[in-house]
Amino acid sequence: MKNLFFINIVLFLFSFCCYSQEIDVIENYKGKSFLNSIDISKITKDCEKTDNFWHITNTEREEILERCPINQMASYFNNLYEIIRNNIVIYDVNDLKLTINKKIYNKTVNNKIYPVKELNLSIFHKGNFKDKITLANSSYDVEGYYWLSNQYYYISPSKDVYLLLVKDIDTSVKPIFWKHYQIDEKDLQFQLKELLIDEGYKYQITYPDQFKILEGSLETSKFQINKLKNCYQEEYSTSCSIDSYRYYHDLLSQKVISLKDKKTNFNESIDKIDKQINEICLLIPAPNYYYETEGFTYNITKCLTEQLNKKIEKLAQTLLE
Repeated sequence: MKNLFFINIVLFLFSFCCYSQEIDVIENYKGKSFLNSIDISKITKDCEKTDNFWHITNTEREEILERCPINQMASYFNNLYEIIRNNIVIYDVNDLKLTINKKIYNKTVNNKIYPVKELNLSIFHKGNFKDKITLANSSYDVEGYYWLSNQYYYISPSKDVYLLLVKDIDTSVKPIFWKHYQIDEKDLQFQLKELLIDEGYKYQITYPDQFKILEGSLETSKFQINKLKNCYQEEYSTSCSIDSYRYYHDLLSQKVISLKDKKTNFNESIDKIDKQINEICLLIPAPNYYYETEGFTYNITKCLTEQLNKKIEKLAQTLLE
């Protein structure tokens, strides 16, 4: 019995070591470590061009461009698209292989064709494909002559993958979303851990059950209550949908407080309910491209608000009992 116990401990420690060890990706393909922890608001500020950008001296323009960290690393990723031809193996240890694959294609969005360059990161185990994420991409508007979006990445030794997608247009560089994946060597997949969206509004999501709106409040909403009651159902009315979520979340919080005052055996909390609701709605797939962000926002906000409504109705019945 003691021998069996000892063997189990050894196997556990061996398994822990295997799954917790760092990965040493080939240096040229790691990306930029700046992306592992970013301040999106600061990036937006640092990468904004002044109104008189084209009327100042070249030296002044260069100073403004150098202030933006995205501009500082853009050439690195442009070079990656050149040196990666097809498949590049960037890590190959203990049956686990990570490869980067390049794709060049045209994508049609709203009846417009955009040339796209893309790098995908894939997991292989014992030669078998297991999972894939879009690591970097770059799309160009051939009619407007500007970069529509660019995505950059960093692969850390701790098996974390960080992605930043930005709008890169003539007036400024603006973040769209930031993602944090973890390479799960046990389940052989990329697990999405965090998602931060900045598209005129800021969502912070920590999977599997944390959702937060980072800016604004119901008190500063420009919408009337009658509008807030239903606008979450209207596709792409983002500002109103967000305030609609806040409106119903406040109602739910009030119901919880009322129940705690009236029923001593009521043991639910708003934090617990939030986690339950968030876990349901955060199963909606996260966006991979800039044009998917608006739809994702609508679907997430609608789902969360519908779940809030269901819970409010359920608690209202409990109050009557």
